[in-house]
Amino acid sequence: MPRLCSWVLLALLAFTQLGGSCSEPDAVPLEELQKDLPPAFDYSLYCDEKGTLVGKRSAVLLVHRAEHLEHVYADSRAGNSRAQALWRQLEDSLRATGQELARQSLGIACGSLPACVVQWHKLDEFMPSRGEGGMHLRQVMAASFSDEARLQHVRNTTLAAVLDVLLVGTVLKQGAAGAAEAEVTAADARTAAAEAVAPVEAGRLALAGLEARIAAEELPALEARLAEAETLETGARHPQSLKELARHRPASSQPPAGIEADHPRWTSYVAYWHRRYEELAGARPLPSGVSEAKPPLTWSSYSGLLNTFQRSLEFQRAVTRWLQQAEGSRQWMPGMKHPLVTDNTGLQIEGRTTPVYVDQLAVDQATLGPGRPLSVHSFSNKQHSFAGKSPNELLEQLKIDSVEARTKYGGEVEVRRRGHPLFGQKVRISQVHIVYDGTGLSSKVTDALVAAAPRFGVQLHFYVP
Repeated sequence: MPRLCSWVLLALLAFTQLGGSCSEPDAVPLEELQKDLPPAFDYSLYCDEKGTLVGKRSAVLLVHRAEHLEHVYADSRAGNSRAQALWRQLEDSLRATGQELARQSLGIACGSLPACVVQWHKLDEFMPSRGEGGMHLRQVMAASFSDEARLQHVRNTTLAAVLDVLLVGTVLKQGAAGAAEAEVTAADARTAAAEAVAPVEAGRLALAGLEARIAAEELPALEARLAEAETLETGARHPQSLKELARHRPASSQPPAGIEADHPRWTSYVAYWHRRYEELAGARPLPSGVSEAKPPLTWSSYSGLLNTFQRSLEFQRAVTRWLQQAEGSRQWMPGMKHPLVTDNTGLQIEGRTTPVYVDQLAVDQATLGPGRPLSVHSFSNKQHSFAGKSPNELLEQLKIDSVEARTKYGGEVEVRRRGHPLFGQKVRISQVHIVYDGTGLSSKVTDALVAAAPRFGVQLHFYVP
């Protein structure tokens, strides 16, 4: 992976203002940003009446304060001239940042400092907004980095890994981002972001257009899934009281024993902890669909949650690949002539304020068109430990999963994935499927559950990764 100064991301966010260099960083310390509780929004915090940035820290603080950043973006889109001038400067700054990061990745600017290394995974702490404005700035930075890196002949695997960090984040990545690891895991890291829309987009996505499609399609699904998993997590949490909670405030520079300070999972935890603290303090709105602010999980519980979440995503990707193969779709959906299988596809259900994201959605493209009976199948993937369970307990688990799958992914739904042939249409799900991880299960168990599944209104399949 490119080797850069550890502070360079934050310093370069203010590149156009500060004239940042590898020898004279001038940026707000990360620990200071983490403690920042933004005041009420006012343009004078960041710019003059014409929208020109003022002060050495204004750009960095605005980029870090998600609500303020989205406020400026919304105003600029609405035609506010002051907001438009301010936003153009942010775009210029992020564009310059992307170019400079690409140049420094080849040692052009930092060649004399062999020990300095960029900590890509801290980008989420510097620029936390996942709203339209935040993602737009990430896209600007990613496009600029991509263009400059291509001029410098950076390998596609490294470039792909960098774009993933810029656009998707690093919450799902494990281990330090060394060069070998980045290149070995690049294809897998892109799977969750790119493969979901590849069938709809007629082939693998070109890197040039990757950022917009990731931001619009895959990121909301992954974040919604992780937010739901975190909400349901029953592991240990820190105290609810803000006074007590503040005593447990983590710092990037002070990781637990045995964890490196720049380990992606630790820096991800620090950012997550501060988000939860701000939600409890009322300084940050709750995520969509969340009704009550909860204190952050402890480090141990959070790390365990990510382990489980990572395994579930890997299982989901494996099932998706199987369904996208002719043999898989033929076995599990024998009536489909021309199946289109997408994963993490948004579905809007009547009565819900936010969409749900189905593990896989399959539509028979041969049934598209007026006057044809549409064939649409939904799939819910589950991994359970069935060891030591009695037959009645197995059936009870299947019943619970079936009710959940039919409630979330059955009946009439509206497809909310742009680019999908059914986007914006209300359709009735023809069949709800459940896919269990069949690792270590006997044929006696699997056969009994498959035979019982129709009683609960689903079809059941077992898949061994």
